[in-house]
Order: sequence, then structure tokens, then C-alpha cells
Amino acid sequence: MAAVLILSLGGGSLIAPGAAYADYEHCDALGNCYWVVEKPGAGGGGNGGGGNSSGGGTGRGCSYEGQTVPCVVDGLGVWDGSCYVSRVPPPPGGRTDGYWSIRTCGVYGGVASQTPATWSADPPAGILPSYQELAERAIAQMKLDGPSIGIAPQIDGTGLVGLPIWLWNKVSPSTWGPITRTAAVPGRSVTATATAQKIVWTMGDGSSVTCTTPGTPYQPSYGNKKSPDCGYSGYTRPSSTQPEGRYTVTGTTSWLITWSGGGGNSGSQSIDLSSTATIDIDELQVITS
Repeated sequence: MAAVLILSLGGGSLIAPGAAYADYEHCDALGNCYWVVEKPGAGGGGNGGGGNSSGGGTGRGCSYEGQTVPCVVDGLGVWDGSCYVSRVPPPPGGRTDGYWSIRTCGVYGGVASQTPATWSADPPAGILPSYQELAERAIAQMKLDGPSIGIAPQIDGTGLVGLPIWLWNKVSPSTWGPITRTAAVPGRSVTATATAQKIVWTMGDGSSVTCTTPGTPYQPSYGNKKSPDCGYSGYTRPSSTQPEGRYTVTGTTSWLITWSGGGGNSGSQSIDLSSTATIDIDELQVITS
């Protein structure tokens, strides 16, 4: 039977189990998951969670001064070669980016003690970012945007009451997709793909149009025809009735982002991003003699 180490910290007891001698993925309450390889010399299915020169790494397990020690101990965290490191929630008023962690040192051959929670921009040694955090990094690399607005009449031109309005998005990876990015750290990666699902155009007069395509760019040869896939039937009043003398058109793109990582970890989320333009609409003048 494996020995059990009992540590006394702050008047309480912490129980550290012996090495489990198996490869497994350990996930804590904060969503951190670590591949743990605890049997020295054995092949591993994942990547060591406590890697540095004195422990961690596939097939090597974790050690301290030649003694095999558990790579992960619930309540203490991940072994970094000299101490156990555990990620903790931000303290009240503490910054919410980066990583907060505590270190428990002196576990083997000394007097166990814990450091106060400290912040770092990067994960402490032995702690991997969660799959969700890597997904957020991948999404940030995409630099997604709202629609690059195309509109007829042109933004610097003038339209007429009752005539159709053409709406379109000037397609690029960042305005319509699909776009794929990967974020990785040693031992873990997540790939995310974003695809635009629709654009909702609010026309500034209380009306809106929903388009599931980027829209068709207007050409002068189309005359007064309606857009075949994304347009507005026309304004009923001139833009002079608006506070700024122009209608504000807002296009909001709804993005669907899916991501996947190792161990069957996956997820999805939606993001709405907007852009605006203004247009001038005049009344049709009828000249009589």
C-alpha cells in the first residue's frame, strides 16, 4: 500500500497520497487540466504537467532529490520540481487577467509552508492554461470585425425616398470568415474556427433587414432594381427628418465560433460585432410648369 504523507499547515492537515503510477488527466475546480505521468520510465499518453529539470515530462514522472513524488496532489496543486503550485481565483479587487497561484514548499524533507497568492501574466511552472483560455487566445488572433459596409446610395452620395437601398459586406476573413487560428503551449493546443452566420442591418428609421449572405455589391448598370439577396425596400421619409440630417445604418454580424482541443475538449460561442455608416435621403422633387 502506498504511503500517505500528512502535512500540517495553519492548524489543519493536508493529506498527500503516494504516486498513483498511472497516466491520467487531472482537472481541478477552476477548469485546469494536467496530463500526469507518475511512473518513472513508463511511456505516457500525454504530457507531463510538472515539467522542469527535476520532474515532469512524459515517461519520467516527478521527483525530489531522487525520491519519486506525486506530480499532482489535490489541495496542493502541481509539482514544479521544488514546490506544489496551485491556481486560485483572483482575490477581491485583484486583476482578472493572467494567473493567481499559491506555492506550497517544504513538503518533502522540511516544514511545509504556503506563500500568499501571487499574480503572473503567464501560467506558473507546471500549470497549463485551460482549454477555454487557449480558445480565447485563438479567437483574439482572428481580429474579427463587424461588416465592412457597402451601401447604395454611396455614403458620400444621396438617395431618394422610395428607391431601394442595396446593402453588402465587403468580404474578408475578418468580416465574414471562415477563419481558423490555433493557440498552443507545450503539451496542449486548441484550434478555433469562426464563420459569420448573418448580418442584421438596422436602417435608422425603425426598420431592420436580416441577411444570411454578404450581399451583392451595387453596379450602376442595375439602375433602380432591388438587391437580389440583401437590401431595403426604401425609406418613406427624407433624412432631413433625422437629428443629424442623415440616417445611421448599423450592420451587426453574428459570428459562430467553434473550437476543439485534446482529450475531446470542445466548445462554441457566439459573438456579435457591429459597424455603422450614414446616408442622405432626399425627397423626389416634382417640377411642374
